[in-house]
Amino acid sequence: MKNVTLAVLLALALTARAATPIPHNPEKTMSDSTRPPQVPPEVARYLQGPPTESRQFDFLLGDWDVAATRYREDGAVLFHYRARWTARSLNGGRMVMDDFQARLPGGEAISSFVTLRTYSESTHRWEIAGLGAHQPSTIGDWHGAWKEGEMLLDAAGKDAQGQPVLTKIRFFEIGPDSFAWESRISRDDGKTWSRSASLKASRAAP
Repeated sequence: MKNVTLAVLLALALTARAATPIPHNPEKTMSDSTRPPQVPPEVARYLQGPPTESRQFDFLLGDWDVAATRYREDGAVLFHYRARWTARSLNGGRMVMDDFQARLPGGEAISSFVTLRTYSESTHRWEIAGLGAHQPSTIGDWHGAWKEGEMLLDAAGKDAQGQPVLTKIRFFEIGPDSFAWESRISRDDGKTWSRSASLKASRAAP
């Protein structure tokens, strides 16, 4: 009888041990090869697609015939010229790339300035970079914002002589097949401004 009692007690102890749940520690049981990858925040944001503000430069997309004017700093006209402005959307609407080419009367391009534009949700503005063909980069900081139906840009850099210059650019009178543009500069840290260039753009015929 004593042996039977010991056998029953041993069986009950083994049953109770088997029924006790084992704590689960995923850090110990999941190897590096099976752990889900950690996606960097900037990658996760990219995968969500472009923000709605990325559509603000859609008015520039396409091919444009341009009638442009350059001015002296005293406001007098320096010269008139023709140009072609071409803009395309990149990376599923996340960026805009445009190429502004001044042209001779016969249509031959004599210069090219390429600009990249992307809307940044961290700065809440358009971040912009540009470079002229065969020329050094002269703009150190270039950004913009859409306000009341116009695109307003600010830039800071140096001119060809290495002197600091501030620039304000304005896209206005924006329609489906035309827009106006002007640039103003300051050489005294924003105390006074003078118009440096203006243009009217018309959508080019297919």
